[in-house]
Amino acid sequence: MYFAHALQSASPEDARSCLYYTARYVKQAANFHKYQKDVFEDKERDAPSNKIRDLTLQIIKAIELQEGMPAEQFSSEIIIRLLDEITSFEAELSPELSEIELARGLSLAADMTPPESMRSDD
Repeated sequence: MYFAHALQSASPEDARSCLYYTARYVKQAANFHKYQKDVFEDKERDAPSNKIRDLTLQIIKAIELQEGMPAEQFSSEIIIRLLDEITSFEAELSPELSEIELARGLSLAADMTPPESMRSDD
């Protein structure tokens, strides 16, 4: 796999982030290029660290070199194959949550409020 070597020393959390942005780029490369969008701009996520950016860009470059074309030219078959490989690799990562992931999850849960229909009338 293109990303196994690049991610061998990354934490599971960093590896997952890289795989997220790599998959996002593979799926939407034509749009990113056409509209000059940045793969790392995401309303749902904080901006990634420079380490994540660099690793992701290395992976994307390796994929494009191996495929012999820029990602914007990938056929549907190539995209599906790459996404399957990304998903398989991600599934092999440690299922344990890092301290950062656990803290983020607890913070998100603490900030959640149930819909009014589910609130008790105290």
